[in-house]
Amino acid sequence: MALNIPVILGSVREGRRSIHPAKWMVEKLKAAGIQTQLVDFKEMPLPFFDSALMPLALKGRYPHDNVQKWSSIALAADAFVLIVSENNHSYTAVLKNAIDWLYREYDKKPFGLVGVSDGTFAGARAIEHLRPVIENFGALAIRETLMFGKVQDLFDEQGKLLDDAYEKRVVNFIQTLSSTAEVMKPLRPKLTL
Repeated sequence: MALNIPVILGSVREGRRSIHPAKWMVEKLKAAGIQTQLVDFKEMPLPFFDSALMPLALKGRYPHDNVQKWSSIALAADAFVLIVSENNHSYTAVLKNAIDWLYREYDKKPFGLVGVSDGTFAGARAIEHLRPVIENFGALAIRETLMFGKVQDLFDEQGKLLDDAYEKRVVNFIQTLSSTAEVMKPLRPKLTL
């Protein structure tokens, strides 16, 4: 059975350039025979975390429809690709809020991190802030990353990647993420909604 690895887009800004690497990752995962989908919180907005109970205590029953949809997607996932836009040296509030809504859905699952920024650091600082958050869930951020610095120069207006060097990098990234997901799969608790 094919692995299920959704691509999570961590930005909802107007004119966001992170949409291009996100859609490109979806294409690359599909080409590798992996079941995937783009999770875009612009299309599925989540309210700010407002539950009186912490996510673990909610046991998969969330007070908002879109959070319940997000939980179902995350629960079915074998791993995640996070598209991490860097804002002010860290990751976005949208991504943090999405992560904070869930807990058990991440247990013993790997995360692949894709940094995106208009500058030269390519989201590196945001990714480093995110790694300990992921570990909090008993999850693992793989060491390999994809970094899209000066993203405005890497994709054309239609979203076509202009730098072929990423073609080799993405193969290694997907191989590491998928093999880590296979190794971790038997360790995951059996959860249902």
